[in-house]
Amino acid sequence: MIFLHESTLLEGYRFCGIFSIWVLLFALKPYCVIKKDKILTILLALAGLAGAIILYLYKDDLRPLRIKHIELVKLPANRLRFQVNVQTTRNCNTVLAYWKTGTKDTLYTKVSADGSNHKLFITATEGRTRYQFKVQAAVDGDVVESKTYPLVTQPIYQATPYFTLEQVDSALKPELKNKYFLTQILTEPGSMVIIDSKGEIVWYEPFKKGVKVSHWTKDKTILAIVGPEKIPSSGGDEIIEMGLDGKIITHLKKGKGDMDKLVHHEVRKDKDGNIYSLTFTQKIVDLSSVKGKQQDTVKGDGLVLFSKAGKKLWEWSVLDHLDPLADPEILKHKKDWVHGNAAFRLPDGNFLMSFRDLNQIWKIDFKTGKVLWKFGEKGDMRMAPAEYFHAQHYIHPVQDGNYMLLDNGDKTHISRAMIFKLDEAQKEAKALNIVTLPPEYYTTAKGSAALFGKKKDKVLFCLTDPRSFLITDMKGKILWRIQVGGDPYRLEEIDDFLYTKPTFK
Repeated sequence: MIFLHESTLLEGYRFCGIFSIWVLLFALKPYCVIKKDKILTILLALAGLAGAIILYLYKDDLRPLRIKHIELVKLPANRLRFQVNVQTTRNCNTVLAYWKTGTKDTLYTKVSADGSNHKLFITATEGRTRYQFKVQAAVDGDVVESKTYPLVTQPIYQATPYFTLEQVDSALKPELKNKYFLTQILTEPGSMVIIDSKGEIVWYEPFKKGVKVSHWTKDKTILAIVGPEKIPSSGGDEIIEMGLDGKIITHLKKGKGDMDKLVHHEVRKDKDGNIYSLTFTQKIVDLSSVKGKQQDTVKGDGLVLFSKAGKKLWEWSVLDHLDPLADPEILKHKKDWVHGNAAFRLPDGNFLMSFRDLNQIWKIDFKTGKVLWKFGEKGDMRMAPAEYFHAQHYIHPVQDGNYMLLDNGDKTHISRAMIFKLDEAQKEAKALNIVTLPPEYYTTAKGSAALFGKKKDKVLFCLTDPRSFLITDMKGKILWRIQVGGDPYRLEEIDDFLYTKPTFK
């Protein structure tokens, strides 16, 4: 903890106005006595008292704005996050500007609004790097700055792998400026990690448990499923929403409140800020006709929707929509039947859900729970056989009402990004874009593929088995490649990681 005293104020400043008024009253008192004017004396006394009260109440608005005290707090649990406590003489807005020593690229913290005691958090730094920072304070158009102070970050050692930039196309470099990416480490200990385009870690949060999947929200927070490695299928027993300052905003835990099931593979917010995830479900079924038990347990997947406060609003189970006896190998599959691995809530409120072992995407009606269509192999949409996908992940909508996914390619051992146009009325699906990767980037499980860049004319891949992050063009040419020293589940581009320069008026 480092104390940085910015200025010293006169202790008697706040009383100077009051003292002046009483001096005036004292000077006028003899005149009032001589004139025997008691009413005037009382009026003067009341006026003086009122003036004193007004000066005391508005003393903060009358004194000049100054930065009184700065305290830099190094947080031992995280080597890239710093808290800066600031005291000002008046209620005002404050922000901290910081930059790497010797550069002009200035970063900013979130603005602390309308107070005299402020907590600012530096949340975007690299390890083993020298920085400088200063505090800016503003009120009613009056802006003041502190002196400049040094800040040195230490190397990271907690639950973070290496990320090595191995390839970047020179034509892509301008587009990569100020680009950041969110990923996670599945194993124990795990972590949420944000890297820049060079593979440098700029933010992280370690956990004793594994971070099974993470998602960047429109609120500049990170949602994650956290759980021990013993929970299968990228599953966890906690949902955590965390701010960049390290504060936990939402914490749902199995066995507490309405969270009565484990969750897995997916966690996101809908447009109303509700949190949804995949769950494990199970059902007692008579499998005696296929040499199982009369009361056998079949385990499948479902969806759950929680309010911001953690109240369960809705849930759905695939076991209500499939007949286990229709699967000739149900005894083999009953412990993890059809394997749901992704979900997305659409603007109309309905859900997309991906089932790896069916090689299908389903659309589920939120109001009725009915399955509106099944898209993929043996689904109810007509497709060209060459456009079937296998063991797919990361279904999500893209522009023009189309859908994108990662085709892991379980049957061909070739992984692809695919964008489809669906004609729901005619029950027809057609691939608009197929981006095929070289065989060495085949990933048997996990992973993601999403459009990248301002024009959305490139693809961002996370490939778990080859432990690679890629950006390709729409023909599959690799433009950027980072090698990962761990097992990531997903990679997301973050457009709004940095805080913009505030405009003080």
